[in-house]
Formats: sequence, C-alpha cells, structure tokens
Amino acid sequence: LTMIGGDVTNAADVAKVFENGIDGVIVALGGKTSDVGDSMLTDGTNTIMAAMKENGVKRIAVVTSIGAGDSKDQAPFAFKVLMMTVMKKIFNDKNNQEKAVVESGLEYCIVRPGGLTVDPPTGVINVIEGEAGSIPRADVAQFCLEAVKDADFPYVGKTPCISSVGGTSWVKDRSKAARGME
Repeated sequence: LTMIGGDVTNAADVAKVFENGIDGVIVALGGKTSDVGDSMLTDGTNTIMAAMKENGVKRIAVVTSIGAGDSKDQAPFAFKVLMMTVMKKIFNDKNNQEKAVVESGLEYCIVRPGGLTVDPPTGVINVIEGEAGSIPRADVAQFCLEAVKDADFPYVGKTPCISSVGGTSWVKDRSKAARGME
C-alpha cells in the first residue's frame, strides 16, 4: 500500500496516484459538509474519473451510503429522518456523486453499505433488498476490492446495498478449499 497525500478535487494531486499505473479505483470519500464543502464528494469523484479516463483505467467502486439514490426505502426510519434534516447536504452530494458515476461511461459499482461498524471482518457480505443492517468496514473494503479486481464481478453497473445482517446472494467463501489450500 502506498499513501499519497493530496486534495481529491485537485487534478494535479490526483494525477500523482496514476503515475505508477493502477488497475482500478476505490472511492470512499467522506466528511461533514461543514468541513469539506457541499460538493466535495461529487467534485472529487469527477476529478478521479477524469484521471481514470486519461490513463485508460476502466473499473471503479464508489462507496456512498444506504439511503442514497433509489435506496431511500432501505434505510431504517431513524436514519431517514437524519437524511432529510441534519444530513440533507451530504445526501445531496452523495446523490450527485452517484449520478456522475452512472453517467461516466466507466465500469462502476456503487456500493451502499448499511450501518458501518469497526468490528473485525465477518466474511459475510450480503446484497440486500430490504432494510439494511450493519456491516464491518473491513467487509465493505473486501467487497470494493472484489468489485475492482474480479473481471466477472456480478454487480458491475449496479448499486448494491450491502450488509452483514440480512439479505442474500453474495457471501465471500473464505474456506480453505476456496483459497486452494486443500
């Protein structure tokens, strides 16, 4: 892992990330709008996608949130209240960010996790249709890595909501057999 500091909305800073060649991009931006502004998610993602196109990088995974885009009904009631009040600006930015990604022409997966935890990874990552549960940040990271590395990833061009609680259809097999160790 190589850490490169910079401003995600600055094209020259973002270009540094592409100097050594990369295969895919994971975007997991965040922050309070009072600290980062009303459009940092959208502006930063657009800067990254422009650099991707300049460098021939086609695959991107973008972490937004349960409740963004058309997933509003999957958010728990209390979270919906926050989305419509104190988090309204950040959700406007998340929605604009998602729209930009969908319209980019890139191979994308917009990842909408349920409530994030700092628990150890479970290895259970469910794509859910109903209300979201929680999911460890490490499991979200694993899903995003698969989204950019797996040529046959089943959620390219989609906006899956993921959770370690509830749902069905995508459980990463971590058995020894699956890793070729048996």
